[in-house]
Amino acid sequence: MISKKSFTFIVIIFFFLSTCIPSIVSAEEQISPGEPTQVDIIVNDPPATVEQTPSIVEPALVEETTPIVEPALVEETTPAADTIKPTLLVKNITLQSDRLLVTGTVSDNQPTTEPLTINVIYPDGHKDPLVPDSGGKWSFQTSITAKLNHYKIEAIDSSNNIKEIFVQRPYIQSITMNVFKYRQKVYESPEPYKEEDVTASVNILEKDVITRVSINQTIIIELSDTLSNAIDNSNNPFIIYDKNQKEVPFDVNFTPPSNKITLTNQVALNPDETYYLKFNPSLISLDYNDGTRKLVDNLNNPFFSITKQFTTVSNAAKNFAINGYTVQEMTNLQQLPHGAYNNNVNNCAICHNTHEGANSSLESKDIAQGYCMACHDGTTGPKMVNFDSSIKSKHETQKITEHDTKSGSCTACHNPHLTWSEDNPNLLIDHYVYEHNAEDNWEGNLVGKIDSNVQMCEACHGRFTYSYKSLAEESGGYNVLHYRQENTAIGNITETAEVKNGVTNKVLHVDDYNLCFTCHNSEKQTKDGTKDILTYYSNSSSQHKLTALDGSKLNGSLPCSECHDTHASKNILLLKDKLGHENQQVFSLTKIEDWTDQKKREYCLTCHNGKTILFGVTGKAIFDETGQSMITTSDSVKAGHAKDGTQVCSECHSQSKSFTEAVHSPITTP
Repeated sequence: MISKKSFTFIVIIFFFLSTCIPSIVSAEEQISPGEPTQVDIIVNDPPATVEQTPSIVEPALVEETTPIVEPALVEETTPAADTIKPTLLVKNITLQSDRLLVTGTVSDNQPTTEPLTINVIYPDGHKDPLVPDSGGKWSFQTSITAKLNHYKIEAIDSSNNIKEIFVQRPYIQSITMNVFKYRQKVYESPEPYKEEDVTASVNILEKDVITRVSINQTIIIELSDTLSNAIDNSNNPFIIYDKNQKEVPFDVNFTPPSNKITLTNQVALNPDETYYLKFNPSLISLDYNDGTRKLVDNLNNPFFSITKQFTTVSNAAKNFAINGYTVQEMTNLQQLPHGAYNNNVNNCAICHNTHEGANSSLESKDIAQGYCMACHDGTTGPKMVNFDSSIKSKHETQKITEHDTKSGSCTACHNPHLTWSEDNPNLLIDHYVYEHNAEDNWEGNLVGKIDSNVQMCEACHGRFTYSYKSLAEESGGYNVLHYRQENTAIGNITETAEVKNGVTNKVLHVDDYNLCFTCHNSEKQTKDGTKDILTYYSNSSSQHKLTALDGSKLNGSLPCSECHDTHASKNILLLKDKLGHENQQVFSLTKIEDWTDQKKREYCLTCHNGKTILFGVTGKAIFDETGQSMITTSDSVKAGHAKDGTQVCSECHSQSKSFTEAVHSPITTP
């Protein structure tokens, strides 16, 4: 038994502990509010130790985190890793005897001392190295039969940034349509005769704005490569529409694998109307992982887009059938778009008044009345595209009077008396050159070569003009004053020749664009102020000389039609309102007072944006997505090429600081 004295001592101890412990806990809570409160820690560690804990832990934390922070600061000051890919371009594809020569350039933002690897990747996947010269130029050869769209070029810089391009993407090789030539009478029993259309299959891809297209069509499109994916009406990449953007229904016939697609119109086209056939790769059946839809060949190379314009045959041409002539005579008569005036001279009175007229050609209406437009307003002749535009210009087809006949008349460019032909469907004026015998002279001067742009045969030969023109034709010196566009332009401009008495012929060797340069040359500029563009086009340093990569023929100066509409435009200066073949950009300029330096700069950027494509060549961007100049040779150059720059491009890219010069033949600055 516990004695009374012992029991009393135990009670006192218990009372003492029950009173002191809560007070210690309370004190600890006041020192470190919110800290864990475990009795064994508090009992074993006095308050002084708890107070020292932060002073021990904090220096340790500082010491541990300092090494972590310092490396982060060092990384922020280290230059960012290079992520810019090399710039790789195919510049030229030319035929050399039995080989194709492919040339291009490569450049990079890194110093020239850094390694830059270039390879040609063949269709079977193996690679051959290319060694560029000090200027970054490279080249390789391959067989003529090679499909260049199966070849790739790659460039790899020292940071392992890889740029890869196809030498050439697949393209459309031909678009064959039925074109009306003439209607003939076929005599069969029991009826006295029946009328029958004679047509020809024409590759409109090789013609500019073909006319007299039949209203019932079977169109065959031949691609440069084989397709394996199916195409039908549900995913047809081809669209045919009229000038009001109304689509024409067509049936599609294609059985893969093949490179030919057939389109047949479900309803007849309207006669005497302008249509457009557009191949648009964005409408195609094959789904990519990124959600886009493209027509691709069997190596997944996307095709180029294309738009071709054509005009259907008029009822006037179709409803005239004659016989009684030789085959050649009948063919010529039937193909005269403006009537068979050789058969019946009364037809001449449609346009001419025998005894009096408003001009030297005895035309019975004045130029200011829009003589040709009496028919070519869409009533009996094709209506000019943009004819209803409110913007007037020097080429506005006779509807203005402040310009002379030569600049405002349709006959400045067209000869209404010509016979229709596949090579000259729009009756562009013709031109002949004849080389006389070395001893031939006139009035004591050697005759030499005569060019009809400078001097007509009848100046010497009088009524025998046609006979001598025939001689010129037989000599191979006869040709049309061409105005070639898109798929038909070659772009060659060679040295001009001299004709009688040393008169310089400025158009003989221009070839593709000589129709334009009959007026836009230095002589005309001196005489009547017409802009001299030929001089700029003759500049061998022009950076607007392109080698087409889309299957077309261009290997030289850009066609005038890439920037200008010939008959009328929604913009002044005949500027087109949409520029480019792929990723087209819209441009608007309706008042001359708006043609400011900033607007001129905007015009250049419609192509020089890194995405708009002409002939398969992408316009070089001058600034990146952040708006910073991509050309960094100097501070002034960087400022001029930045997105917010205000300097007009001609300040640096022309010798005369003329925008007309800069836009027609831009040069690079030293």
